[in-house]
Amino acid sequence: MSVVRAGRTEPLQELEAVLNVQHLLDDGGKNWLHHIERVGSSTTLTAAFGLNCPTGYEPEVQEISAILAELVHLAAPTASITNFLPFLDLIPGPMPWRIRAQALRKRDDAIYKKLIDHAMRRNKSGMDTWAATFVGEDKPEGDQRRLMRQFAGAAIETTTTTLETFVLACISYPEWISIAQKEIDNVVGLDRLPSFKDRPFLPYIEAIVRATDEDMIEYNGREYFIPKGSIIFAVT
Repeated sequence: MSVVRAGRTEPLQELEAVLNVQHLLDDGGKNWLHHIERVGSSTTLTAAFGLNCPTGYEPEVQEISAILAELVHLAAPTASITNFLPFLDLIPGPMPWRIRAQALRKRDDAIYKKLIDHAMRRNKSGMDTWAATFVGEDKPEGDQRRLMRQFAGAAIETTTTTLETFVLACISYPEWISIAQKEIDNVVGLDRLPSFKDRPFLPYIEAIVRATDEDMIEYNGREYFIPKGSIIFAVT
């Protein structure tokens, strides 16, 4: 895990892929949705904080999942009257929407403080994580810590959603699966799993992953895929 940091997560992704396949084989795919959610959580939490989650039932994973679910609920227009009449938030005192939001903020503060503290302890023992790097460069205002919290939640949610969408695409349009499988079998063989080293020799798989090959940018010698029409926010 010493190579886990921004731009160097390939070994971690390969490890998580192998573990996911093992979980799917163990239960015959019965809990496939849970396994997908575990991959998104464990990959993010390991890279960001040095916390590996082999089962997906770890307390930290459960708490973050609950917080994200509550956040999505509170963001819905019907969750609170202040979501469509925001001027009502000017009313002072312990209003119901304010109490609920403050409670969520306390839970969010507590879990990410625990994760960042964990990352800093692992950093002292030689494990390189995004949190340790960001927090080490933090300002007194704590901007980097807040950035890590936003990143972790977004990464877990989007990774899981992407994998779920991929499964839906497989179910809805199964005709391309056999073509992809044939390419993997021809290039990789039948005695091992694909790795990132095989990527240049798997053009059909690459096309599936990227969906388009025209939305690449290069920064510091590395290529990044940004889908057409994306809105990019600069964080400084």
